[in-house]
Amino acid sequence: MKLNTNISLENIVTIIALICSVTLAFGFMQYDIDVIKKDLDLKADKRQTVADRELIEYKLDVIIRDIAEIKETLKGDK
Repeated sequence: MKLNTNISLENIVTIIALICSVTLAFGFMQYDIDVIKKDLDLKADKRQTVADRELIEYKLDVIIRDIAEIKETLKGDK
């Protein structure tokens, strides 16, 4: 059995098509990874915002309770 060692136009086209498809595949994978990173960053930011709001609400509740206690103390002093 003898192998054909000549480089044909079909072989060149096949190699170019393989290189293009591999390049596109890696490009799309990198794009998907970037999209996932952005989604995770947004979710982390939302969690941080929610945690900040809850902390502010808690501090406001404490301040309101302290003000109510001060009012009661002032009323009791009169």
